[in-house]
Amino acid sequence: MIRGFSTSGEVPRPNRTVDDDAPRSLRNELLDLAFHLAGQMGVDERAIYDIIELAIGVTPSGEPYGSFRRSASRDLGRVEWMRVYDLMIRLAHVFRGANRFDQYRAEVNQILAANGIVWDLDQDANLVRILPPDAANTIQDMMGDLAEPRYEAARFLFNQAKDAYDARPRRDRDACANAFDALESVAKTLLAMPMATFGNVVAELRRRGIFTPEIVESLSKLNDTRNRHFGHGMTAPFTLKASEVDFVFLTCIAGIVLLVRELG
Repeated sequence: MIRGFSTSGEVPRPNRTVDDDAPRSLRNELLDLAFHLAGQMGVDERAIYDIIELAIGVTPSGEPYGSFRRSASRDLGRVEWMRVYDLMIRLAHVFRGANRFDQYRAEVNQILAANGIVWDLDQDANLVRILPPDAANTIQDMMGDLAEPRYEAARFLFNQAKDAYDARPRRDRDACANAFDALESVAKTLLAMPMATFGNVVAELRRRGIFTPEIVESLSKLNDTRNRHFGHGMTAPFTLKASEVDFVFLTCIAGIVLLVRELG
């Protein structure tokens, strides 16, 4: 593997914190991987060079200065960081068509991890934000819980939230708003309160005494956060920090799981 040394234990991996950049090392390693796999497939460098240049919005040179690799490296080094990840996805489809996707994906994920990037390439050639294993498993379980037709609206809203959460750059307000709307949809479905506000939902949960008061109060505080920071009638500009967005996103998921498991 191209990036195998990064998991040897001798070179510590950085924390996965980079979500607004494509470091030079990442750009160069991605190009090295693309040309390496193309060579293994018997594809000449001209062909993979043309794909790379066109994917990043550059007109390929007829006779690039230096070499195909050097010309591609120069051009990739100049583009906005988002275009690097667009290229990563474009190459995924190229190598899928050549039955090399699994190898490409494994190598790309090594490169992403080694450079501290917050995304991984999934089996569908999408870049998805890395979450702690327990959180990722909870999301997977939650989507299974929401498979029933009555949760169709909630599934749609959560998928919108996940798309915003995984976006490059991340759309923080959309991630929070749609995750909360998914939680609200589930609550109104389970309590048969289609016209209710989430404040009404909280009041009903408090009246029924289904959950401990502290849990109900935490849902109430989450609703206050929505109303102030990212709801339709928000009273202040969106200023939540990245870690606070993570907290809101994951808390909404936990709320969905709580309601479905207890009331579903």
